[in-house]
Amino acid sequence: MMRILLLVGFVSFLILITLPLAEPAGSWSAMFLLKGVLLAGGAIVATVGLYFLLSKLEPFLDDDARREAAFLDSSDPKYVDVAIVLAAALSLFMELAVIRWQSSVLEFLAFYKNFSLLACFAGLGLGYALANRSRIPLILVAPLLAWQFLFMMITRAVPRLFRIIPFREQLNMGIESGSVTRTIALYLLLTVIFLITAISFLPVGQLCGRLMERRTKLRSYGLNLLGSLFGVLMMLAASFLWTPPLVWFALCFLTILAFQVRRPASLFTGIACSLVAAIILAWWPVDRLWARVYSPYQLLEIGTSHDTGLTSIRAAGLYYQRIHNLSGQNLTGREWLVREYYDFAYKMHSPLNDVAVVGAGTGNDVAAALRAGAGRVDAIEIDPAIMLAGKMNHPERPYDNPRTSAINNDARSFLRNTSQKYDLIVYGLLDSHTLLSQGSSVRLDSFVYTVEGLREARNRLKPDGVLSLSFAVISDALGRKIYLMLQQVFDGRSPLCVRAGYDGSVIFLESNDPNATFPMQVVADSGFESRTAFYANPALLADVSTDDWPFFYMPLRVYPASYLVMVFQILILSLLLGWNFFGETPQFSHLSFFFLGAGFMLIETKGITEMGLTFGNTWQVIGIVIAGILTMAFLGNWAVGWLKIKRPMVPYLLLWAALAIGWMVARSGGFGSTSVGRLETAIVLTCPLFFSGIVFSTLLSSRGSVSGLMAMNLLGAICGGLLEYNSMYFGFRWLYLAAMGCYLLAFVSDLVFARREVAEPATARA
Repeated sequence: MMRILLLVGFVSFLILITLPLAEPAGSWSAMFLLKGVLLAGGAIVATVGLYFLLSKLEPFLDDDARREAAFLDSSDPKYVDVAIVLAAALSLFMELAVIRWQSSVLEFLAFYKNFSLLACFAGLGLGYALANRSRIPLILVAPLLAWQFLFMMITRAVPRLFRIIPFREQLNMGIESGSVTRTIALYLLLTVIFLITAISFLPVGQLCGRLMERRTKLRSYGLNLLGSLFGVLMMLAASFLWTPPLVWFALCFLTILAFQVRRPASLFTGIACSLVAAIILAWWPVDRLWARVYSPYQLLEIGTSHDTGLTSIRAAGLYYQRIHNLSGQNLTGREWLVREYYDFAYKMHSPLNDVAVVGAGTGNDVAAALRAGAGRVDAIEIDPAIMLAGKMNHPERPYDNPRTSAINNDARSFLRNTSQKYDLIVYGLLDSHTLLSQGSSVRLDSFVYTVEGLREARNRLKPDGVLSLSFAVISDALGRKIYLMLQQVFDGRSPLCVRAGYDGSVIFLESNDPNATFPMQVVADSGFESRTAFYANPALLADVSTDDWPFFYMPLRVYPASYLVMVFQILILSLLLGWNFFGETPQFSHLSFFFLGAGFMLIETKGITEMGLTFGNTWQVIGIVIAGILTMAFLGNWAVGWLKIKRPMVPYLLLWAALAIGWMVARSGGFGSTSVGRLETAIVLTCPLFFSGIVFSTLLSSRGSVSGLMAMNLLGAICGGLLEYNSMYFGFRWLYLAAMGCYLLAFVSDLVFARREVAEPATARA
């Protein structure tokens, strides 16, 4: 632990000392290299100071860690079940809290939460592996979290140094690419985040594993699943109440203190460290005039635009959207341009009896529809906080108009399930800064912009209805991609493409009537530029997005080679952590649990994706799906105990059959959106999770210590999370095949090592 802390300290100090002198462009001049040497020297001096501080504290920390382990071993047996549930709830709730908080501080992680998830898994897995040690340093969790809070908020204060994206395949996300020096600095930052997150979770993993050893394997695993389910439900409640991170981590600190309550010195130290962490978390280095709102999806910073005085919103530190007042006649030249953009779609089609606005946001598109005389406007917005900001602050009051129906829902789900037909469906500047879930690398808005999603929108048009899609096209390939998707949806007809000149947006229009023509004079009167011929050029290469390959921000379907740098970084850091504690790593004979963890992670990701598509990609649905996954694993555990299942052969066969059926259903396009179709989807997606739970629990009951097996399972989940990135090339259906391969390797590993365990005792007797 001392070695890892010193390593994290050195890299942290190096980054913090560099920040004031950092040059975004960077150069490899002699002066630059000299500056780097001097800064490295400063980091070494600071690290030496940290070493002496830790040396002074080591006797106290070591004694407390020993007392914590003894306390867990000697606590009253009648409270052990409750303690297991509480510890498991702590581990999962803290995991979700860290993932959400990190992505709200560093916008890079808002697009790649998988990185934070795998860091949590690495720490928990290592903790389970070290559960039988004589020391459990639970007292370090609060100081390590405080260190992380302070470090990440200081780095966030540098506006441009870390606001880059090193992945060449997704440069259409709107974040700039950086120089070599800035990219290196970013990976150093990620190294600190990964290591400090992992070692923060290490004592929590030890806590869970140590308590689980005091009960039978099946019982302890079932209690662990119940606790994990409770942790998910707690985060659902926290999201429902729009609580800030201070509340999330306060609950974590209170739970940790519950395991220190019988040792006054530990309790007082834990309270002091928790208060320090809470104070750091409550302090935020941003403009105090901007209000921070934690919606169920993201951190929103709500303030005012310096030029108009109207509401402006940032998400994950980046500009997101702003409110306009376009109702007056005395508008400036800039305001007329903005009004022409919002009014354009409504001038291209009449009558406007029924209009749907997808991605209604704060209400600018809704206000334009009302100004154009729409008889009815369905305004669909997924984030309730953004909709509330529009209701409260938009000067035109579009959400208060009796012709407006405000719908807080996922756009894709609404269009799939509504029976309403529309004259005009308007896609506003709909994008997101959040991922579909903590286990996926897919952004929330990506499933809106797929061929299947746009086809569902077309199905909601009247015979002469029009679909209007606006997007800030920051590359020609992205514009070509949207063009091709609309062309495919509307039977090969080319959409009208118009550059509007507002926020880099291009408007794509297509009519459901194959004989309809658009009034081109409106384009000329608006001062816009037609780009139809440009995007029709076949020399522009792009691949369309589908539900199987929903990576909207990748113009071409190429293997994400630049992601391999992050993959190797995670693997190297995980091996570094394991090597540092090499003497107590899990046994190689538990390899089957490694592959079970990888397979479960893959089918969990696939399950969240497909269930979200069927029932809606809202935070409530995704949270319920995660809770359902844990419930199915618990039912599998219960079935093993109730049916006295001793051999996993039949569950393995049922698992492979369920995965094969799921793959075939996904390949054929899935079930319908009817009630029966939803039920069929739920059954197909949950059955593999149920049989996987039976396989895991069956093997668990016949192997070594539960903590070592859980460690291997979590380390396998890291591998599954890394394999999930391959879907960016092979597609999501590939996850079924990858999961089947992982379970096959688990089966083979179990056969090999089971025979070896039988042969070794026989040899010993001979």
